[in-house]
Amino acid sequence: MRHEWYGNDRDLVKWGALVHLAEREQVETIIQVAMRRPDGEVPPLKTSRGQVAPPDAVAAHFRNLEDIARLGEASGVSIEVLQEPFTDRRRYFARVADRVRASREAPVLLFLDPDIGLVAERPGPEYVSSDEVASLFEALHPGDLLVCYQHGRRHKDWRGQARRAFANAPGLPSFDVEVVTSERARDVLMLAVRKPS
Repeated sequence: MRHEWYGNDRDLVKWGALVHLAEREQVETIIQVAMRRPDGEVPPLKTSRGQVAPPDAVAAHFRNLEDIARLGEASGVSIEVLQEPFTDRRRYFARVADRVRASREAPVLLFLDPDIGLVAERPGPEYVSSDEVASLFEALHPGDLLVCYQHGRRHKDWRGQARRAFANAPGLPSFDVEVVTSERARDVLMLAVRKPS
């Protein structure tokens, strides 16, 4: 996820769904897999006196993924953000799986937060693949939840395609996949599944 896309209506839906699922399923910890990539260049402000760079404090305020901890404090859910740079896919997801396996808090919600969402194969940096979903689901402990963000695409069946890419990941109980949506941001889909005991 790029910092520049944090804090809009999509995030209200995304985090509303996550906190709801955590409360409903009695999960005390959300682990956000941010898939953090470098931000784009911040364009200068154009003023009548010339161009100026936006103050660093503004970017720090609006582009700080760690600020999500305040939501955790307010909602009573611990939120851990995995902010390691997303550069080498294989090593990145191996480290996430290791973190989840080491987790003995009972249970956790592992939140995959790619910029766009799921793709069945050959993912770019803005996607997570079905195989990566499967490997992380395998690393979860019984009772843990796996939730993935999906952004709308430009074709009619994008919701069905995303649900199938998630549900058909090897090892996932496809019949138990829950879909969470909202009228607030119709281009957001949250896909969730609990690892059976």
